[in-house]
Amino acid sequence: PLILEACAMALIWLLSVGLTRPLQHRKHLGPGARGTRMLGALLTYAARPLLVILLTELALVAARPWAPLAAWRASHADHLDAWRMFWLGVAALSLLDGLVHAFFAWRRRDIPLPDLLHDILRAVLMLALAFGVLKAELGIDIGPLLASTALLTAVIGFALQGVLGNLLAGMSLHLTRSLRPGAWVRIDDLEGRVTATNWRETRLRDRRGHMWVIPNGKVAEARINNYQDPTPLRAHQIEVGASYSDAPDEVIEALVQAALEVPEVRRSPAPRADITSYLDFGINYRLLYWTTDYPRHVIIDGEVNRMIWYQFKRRGIEIPFPMSDVLLNDFMAVVYNQRRIPPSERQLDDVVADLRRSKLVTELVTDDQGLPLLDDDDLRQVAPRVRRLRYARGETLCRQGDDGDVFWVLVKGALAGAIAKDGGEIDFQVQPGAVVGEMSLLTGVCRSATLTVTASAEVLEFDASAFGALLSLHDELPARLSDLAADRAAQNRAALEESARDRAAEREVVLERDGILGRLLRFVKGSD
Repeated sequence: PLILEACAMALIWLLSVGLTRPLQHRKHLGPGARGTRMLGALLTYAARPLLVILLTELALVAARPWAPLAAWRASHADHLDAWRMFWLGVAALSLLDGLVHAFFAWRRRDIPLPDLLHDILRAVLMLALAFGVLKAELGIDIGPLLASTALLTAVIGFALQGVLGNLLAGMSLHLTRSLRPGAWVRIDDLEGRVTATNWRETRLRDRRGHMWVIPNGKVAEARINNYQDPTPLRAHQIEVGASYSDAPDEVIEALVQAALEVPEVRRSPAPRADITSYLDFGINYRLLYWTTDYPRHVIIDGEVNRMIWYQFKRRGIEIPFPMSDVLLNDFMAVVYNQRRIPPSERQLDDVVADLRRSKLVTELVTDDQGLPLLDDDDLRQVAPRVRRLRYARGETLCRQGDDGDVFWVLVKGALAGAIAKDGGEIDFQVQPGAVVGEMSLLTGVCRSATLTVTASAEVLEFDASAFGALLSLHDELPARLSDLAADRAAQNRAALEESARDRAAEREVVLERDGILGRLLRFVKGSD
């Protein structure tokens, strides 16, 4: 009879578990939950023990005609009372648990009790409830039972030392909150995001998507580096070399600017670069910058390294490679001379071809019939003074409000423009062949838009010297371009006059035709 009684009770419990499983997700209350949602969650907490009692009563009613059941109830009524009392106690504990969760959800706070410790506390309370019911309802002396339990616990503990060690380590980790799901950590040589922690193990997903299951005992003994606690702000470090012929100040400026071109790099604390050592083949520099997204540090470091290459390339900074002193001297002599070698014929031909296709030649520098004023021979005279520069995706070509002493012809790639105006922003796209930044050089006003590279770009840069050489090719060019600039200035006079007032004390700003013409003639004179 006792075996049948135990089997019946187990069957009722399993049935209640199956019926209430779909309701378990309703236990989780979002921040600020209240009203019917909170009441429904509270009922869900007590649903399983109450369903056990309900199923028990239904089973008794259904089996009432069965004679053996009546005999069992007459002789074991105290067992049935103890069963009901136990599950009523469990329902009360579950309801109390739900009230605690609801209170913290209403206060929009997390419960300051780790899940593992919560489960252990719940199990201890249920065990104490079971012992209390055995003593109060059945009159069983629980002293020997407690002693037997202690002995059994000691035997099991000795047999499961590793498991218990992981359990205690897990409790320690939960209490100290050293590891939280979602945190990016390093545990000895493993680095990844914590996906879950339980009584036995910690699960870590690394950057390649591999899942690592680490026993809590090993985690407790390991060195843990938490990259997001107490703050996600972390420093990145990149080491790069430059040749002895490159001025340290220029290299440091290029490194800092490369870091600032990456959106994830923080402006405060500001990036900084320092000389770390003088090597046989060059000077070693260390670039230090800060981000708040350390899990993506490989990608961010790669972007910064990419920007360094473009910055060095545009500035003519050489990245040396290891070699002996003799080879180094020979190599540096070649590099020193190469920097002063004029462009090759092929390079000049490429510049001429790119200029011929650009709007600078086809639209800006034209006669009254709209025909280009400059032929290939004219362009070849200007080509040696034009710089071909590369820009990486994401770099900023110029910013609105900056001074402008050069303009560019876009040869390859694409640019995105943005004009901040009246609290909003006007966006536009720039395609190959376009001329950008020319009004700043023509009139002296600051940049009117911010230009960002959206696809790796190649530009031809005209400074005052190159522009003066272009203007000197034909006598009518200064006058024609001054008319064009004056017409554009008239169309945007309000914005340009505001810019002119801001810059008047710092540099020459001219918006009238005669003033622009005089400025262009000075460019021509300076290019001689």
